[in-house]
Parts: sequence; structure tokens; C-alpha cells
Amino acid sequence: MKGLNDTDLAIIALLQTEGRATFAQIAQQVGLSPAAVHERVKKLEARGVITGYKAVVDPEKLGAGVTAFVLVTQSARPRGGLEDAFERWPWVEECHHIAGEESLLLKVRADSTRALEHVLWEIRALDSVERTKTIIALTTEFEGRPVTPIPVEDEIAESGAA
Repeated sequence: MKGLNDTDLAIIALLQTEGRATFAQIAQQVGLSPAAVHERVKKLEARGVITGYKAVVDPEKLGAGVTAFVLVTQSARPRGGLEDAFERWPWVEECHHIAGEESLLLKVRADSTRALEHVLWEIRALDSVERTKTIIALTTEFEGRPVTPIPVEDEIAESGAA
């Protein structure tokens, strides 16, 4: 949140919930002119705060109704190889380095459990994969929520003192 003021955060929140909002619509919500909003958005993009825009789709309607989280235990090798492979596979939606016994957490989409089984065999066939552990989501209540930073206690105290 460093270097971001309340107006920046409001603009970011609006764009996260409605990426197709016009600068005029955002300006009306945050109390600035459309030109000022455009300038702020461009600055947020240049700083890497806003990294892109995308359509949110229903995975099931695209033939990817099975969601699984795959924990991958990697053998001791230099980082990078597995991540590069997973980034090329369209069925791996997310890849996270994690703390603990496992090395990576993958979010995988498939059209069926049979397709998921095939994906798991592909993952296990990679040289540096020692083992996997899979959790299949039965339903998804929500996902892709807007990022809302939680202030640190020091920041809460400072804002309360202002």
C-alpha cells in the first residue's frame, strides 16, 4: 500500500470488480475528472500495480468443471524447470511456491475426473517431481475476489491518530 492513497485504492477496487468501467464512470465514483482518473490508471499500470485486464468466465461452461489443487513435492534441483513446464500447460491455472514439505501448489482445471487423472500422470512423469497430493473441490463458493490489503497494526494506529 506504500505510495497508494485512498483514491488510488478506490480506483483499483472499482477496476477489480468492473474492469470494463469507463474513466467517466470511475471518475463519478471517486470524485475526480475522467482525465485525472485516466492519468492515475496509467501511473498504476506503469508502476506494475495494475498488471492487466481480463474477462471472468465460468470454467464449467468452457469444459473445465473439475477444480483440483495439486501439492507437488519436488526433488532437490534448481528452481525454474517445473514452473516453466506448468506455465505452458493450459490446464494449470495457478502455480505457487509454498512453505512446508511440498514445494508447489497448483490450481488445475479439467473437464472430468478422468481428464484430471491424465493431468496428474503428466505431472508425475516430470523428472523432478517426487510425488503429488491432490485435493478435488466439490463446489466453489467464491474465487477471484478483489485484492483488499489488510492494514498492519502500526498503520491502523497511525490512521486512528490522524
